[in-house]
Amino acid sequence: MKKYLILLLLTSLNYSVLSQHFVILKNGKKLECVVTGLKHDTLEIYIDMQLQKIAIKEVSSVYFAQVVEYDGKLVNETPEKSLKSGDYEVRYKIKGRQMIKAPVITNATEKHGRVVVKIEVDKYGNVLKAESGYVGSTTSDNYLLVKAMTAAKDSKFNVSSKGPISTEGIIIIEY
Repeated sequence: MKKYLILLLLTSLNYSVLSQHFVILKNGKKLECVVTGLKHDTLEIYIDMQLQKIAIKEVSSVYFAQVVEYDGKLVNETPEKSLKSGDYEVRYKIKGRQMIKAPVITNATEKHGRVVVKIEVDKYGNVLKAESGYVGSTTSDNYLLVKAMTAAKDSKFNVSSKGPISTEGIIIIEY
């Protein structure tokens, strides 16, 4: 499906007008380039005035370059939001995003403490990375750190089609 979407996008290009693009490869690498064509399942691009050819099966997406004022990094001034997850309140900070699925929070012990989990969310709202024990945590208990990290990975955020490819934020869980 993606192959046909890319093909449709590229066939609509006028060869006399070259636009700046971003090509995202399936391995996650992002190429800033100028796309000039698609021939025989090979994408032709220019990077630093040098022609490169990439097999279309290695390409995940092609985007027109656009000005994105926000680069997706964690911003301290982001307002804190919260929602309930069972008996727990989950707080989070992530610029321009809403949590649409709260993580399931459990604690099979009587251990207590605040765990701050730094997260990275893709444009589709999926948590790509979660690192517990971030600044603001009040516990170093391994059980609580692992529980918070796995819970954070289970949360889901709204789609952000015009924002950065990934956005950093934090999830705060009080056990």
